[in-house]
This record gives sequence, structure tokens and C-alpha cells, in this order.
Amino acid sequence: MQRTAVLNVVGLTRDLMGPHTPHLAAFAQQCARIDAVTPAVTCTAQSTYLTGSLPREHGIVANGWYFRDLNEVWLWRQSNRLVQGEKIWQVGRRRDPSFTCANSFWWYAMATEADVTAGADG
Repeated sequence: MQRTAVLNVVGLTRDLMGPHTPHLAAFAQQCARIDAVTPAVTCTAQSTYLTGSLPREHGIVANGWYFRDLNEVWLWRQSNRLVQGEKIWQVGRRRDPSFTCANSFWWYAMATEADVTAGADG
């Protein structure tokens, strides 16, 4: 299996890379292009990257949830268990049992099955 790195740099587009970011610009030339997802918010976008599925499939359609019984919006839930569907590390292990994955500083790091997790709250 080929080694893969995903750099999730919010707001950094290919148009912003150039003479002032030569290493990132060179790296970007070797990378796959990922289309934007709507809504373009942290939780939705990262869940799309982690599952390869659309928000209607993985269930993360915003950065918060409205609880009718409480009449409140709760933002920034962190459990990876909220994301429906197979995560990239689950697919990798199914294809190759020796597959390993580090989840560094992504939003849904809590309760992840990734081999290594690093994050402010992970």
C-alpha cells in the first residue's frame, strides 16, 4: 500500500501557493485534487475526507446539532462515532492488515480507531 499524507490546511488553496510557499507548491504538484464539499465547514469537510462519502451519507452536515427537546444548538461535538460510514483507516486495514494510520489534529479525533492520535483535545 502506498504511503499517503493528508494536509488539511483551512483556507489554503492552490492559488495561494507560489514563490512564498515553494515547498508546499512543489508538494501540491504531486497531490490529488479534492473538490470542495457543501457546506464548507470544518466538521463536514473533514468527515468527507475521512470517509470518502458525501454529507448525506456520513451524516455530518454542520458544525453543530439542534436538540429539539432542549431547544439548544450544541456545537463542536468531538466523538468520531458521530461520523457514519467506513473511515480511511478501516478501509486500509480491510485491504491490508498491516496498515497503520495516524490522525493528527483532525476534529473527530475522540474515540477514533486510528493507531496514533494527536490533537489539542484528542
